[in-house]
Parts: sequence; C-alpha cells; structure tokens
Amino acid sequence: MRNLWKMNVKLTMAITALSIVIGNPSSLAAANDPSSAIAALNYLNEVRSHMGIQAMSLDPALTTAADKHASYLSMNQENGHTETPSKQGYSGQLPWDRAAAAGFDTDKFGVFEDVSFDTDSPEIGVQSLLDAPLHRSSLILPDMSLLGVGYNKHAIVLNSAKRWFTHTGTGVYPYDGQKGVPIGFYGLEIPNPLETFDLEKSGYFITYAGVDQDKSDVTASLVNREGQAIEIFKLKQELGDTNAWHIIPKYELAYGETYTVSVENKTWSFTTVDNPDLPKSEPKGNPVKTDRPKQYHPNDVGIRINGTYIEVTPKAKIIDGSTFIPLRGVFEAMGAKVLWEGTRSEITLIKDAKTIVLTIGKQQALVNGIRQTLSMAPFISSEGSTYVPLRFVTEALGAQIDWENDKWTAVIQSIK
Repeated sequence: MRNLWKMNVKLTMAITALSIVIGNPSSLAAANDPSSAIAALNYLNEVRSHMGIQAMSLDPALTTAADKHASYLSMNQENGHTETPSKQGYSGQLPWDRAAAAGFDTDKFGVFEDVSFDTDSPEIGVQSLLDAPLHRSSLILPDMSLLGVGYNKHAIVLNSAKRWFTHTGTGVYPYDGQKGVPIGFYGLEIPNPLETFDLEKSGYFITYAGVDQDKSDVTASLVNREGQAIEIFKLKQELGDTNAWHIIPKYELAYGETYTVSVENKTWSFTTVDNPDLPKSEPKGNPVKTDRPKQYHPNDVGIRINGTYIEVTPKAKIIDGSTFIPLRGVFEAMGAKVLWEGTRSEITLIKDAKTIVLTIGKQQALVNGIRQTLSMAPFISSEGSTYVPLRFVTEALGAQIDWENDKWTAVIQSIK
C-alpha cells in the first residue's frame, strides 16, 4: 500500500547550466569516484548543519543507483529521470526502480531524485540543486536521512531517501543567518515554477519544507530591514507524504539587504549578496549646490531637484533631443536606491513602492513588472559611464520634470 506514495513524488530536473561533454560515450561513463560522493555529501550536510537538522548518511545501494543513472545519462547524452530498456546502461525505468534493483528497500523508504548538469565539481552540482527551488525541497527535509550520489562530467545525480510517513519538523532555505544569498531566480529549472505566475524572473525563492499534506495554505510574509513588506506569491509542492511551500518575491531582492521571513509560526532572516559589479568609474554621491553654479549647455545639462542644483559626474547631456544622465547622483538625490547587475547589464531603481528595471541597449523597461517602451535605450559611453533617459525614469518614479530652455536645465520636483 505504501508503494502507492511513490507515484506522488514529483520528478523534476535542474538545468541550471547544461554542460554536455562531447566525446567517446564509453569514456564519459567512467565509474563514480567515491571521493566525489563524499564531497557532495559533506557539502550538503554542512548546509543542513546550518539549518539545524540531522546529517544524511551515504547509502551504498542508493549510490549504486545514482551512479548507474549518471552513467546512463552520459552514455546516451540524455538529461532526464527515466531510462529506456533498449538503451545502453539501462538499470531501471524510474528512480525507485533503479534503487530497488540495487537492493534498496523501497517499501520502507521513499526515494527522490535530483539531477543537475552544473558539474564543475560535486559541490557546485549540489549548490546548483539548492538554487533550483523545486529540487532543493527534498534535500532540506529534516527527516531525509539517506543519500546516494552519482557524479561524472555530464551530470550529478542525487538519490535521497526518507522513511515513509515520518514528520520530524520543517527545513527552510535560505536558512536563518545565511549570507550571500542571490537576489533573484531566473527560471533555469525544468519545470519552470515561474510559468505558474507568468513571470520571466523573480526574487530568490524561499522554501519551507516538511508541511503536513492536508495543509491547503500557509500564512507567510517577507519584510526588509526597515520593516517594509515585500510582495510575494506562494507555491505548494507535493513531496510524496509531505509538502513544501515556496515563498516567491515578485521582484528581485535588493543587494546587501537583510530580509525577515515568517511562515506559520517560524520566523528567520537572511542577507543577500553585495552588488558584485558596481560601475567603478562613477562616484556614488555628488555634491549639491543651491545656486546655479555655472552656465550649462547641451553637453553639460543642469539638474535641479526640489530647488537645489546637483553636480553630476560625468555630465548630463542631450542626445537626439533627449536628456541622458549618468546612473548615479540624480536618483539618490531623489531618494531612490540604485542597483547595477553587470552580468545582465541591468539597472534597477527602487523608490517606495516603485521598482524600475532597465537594460543597456534595450528600449523596453519594466515598471513594477509591467513592460513599457522607451524613446531611447540606456547606454554605456565610450568612457565606460552608464547613461539612462532622464524623463522616463523620473516620471516613472513619480516625479514631475520640466525644462528651462534658456538655462539648459532639467527641473525635477520630487519628494525624498
């Protein structure tokens, strides 16, 4: 009767970084290195120790099953959970079939499987699964006790197992006190959980795993260090005889910010990673002057905010009839937070309830998740400075902007 629960385990596959090695299939299917299994186990157990839950043990039968599936995937250059009997390396159609064939007791234990192709090391492979929310859930269950690891240059396969119908509490990730947490999730998982909410990206998922199956909803909230509420979605995931709930920030989180999560009766905090790629050539702040300091012109446009002139470096300028300003200086003076994501060439501006995302070279912007069109795209100058269109951004932030022709000055009325 308990075997029926096997069909309720949701099989999903991480595709965080597809690293397929092309070559001789037999050489790709080398036997699992025992040190790789130990490295993966130790990495996962270190995370679980920070969470305050029990360590997992390496199980020989589960490791055999995971190793054979990793070899099968490599030999056939595949990337799924099922195996085809007619193909080389076949050891069982589904994870629990392969575990049973290796001698594991699937009547007493439920078997889960996670696969990733970010295989530069076993540790990186495990972390890629922790960063994939639908995959991390089983790995952070407190009563998950056994682990099998298969690792090669094509894939890492984790077969985890727990006794059926045990419930020893909940696990959360990011865990309490965790630092360096990514700011976002970008749908790099199969299936993609963001499709449920019609999102291309979101804030980093927060997972609360080990919830009773009959729980149809959970109370949840997310606030920043100033106590401001962050808009969230909730997603339920079935895990055989238990469930996980994912708390999903609608927008990317801020860099270097501490957030507090509350789910049901549990409250904990984590801190996001510092911005790794702030533009080096642009100062964070600019001096302000109350009087017009000089005569302005098209290549050195004046900026006056709430009656005060500010000096910006590099200079604001007019291009094809539109005023462009450097990334920093103006928006901080308006009370906005400015974030730069160099890997995606994205600029994020946050002020009160407004979040604006612009991308270098693109005439599309997101204002609180709604796509809008710019007359001209942000750009990086030949000197390496980032420029954005002044009127669109200031008005999107809720400010009023006027133009003084005789003074070559943009006049902004903004509440800090």
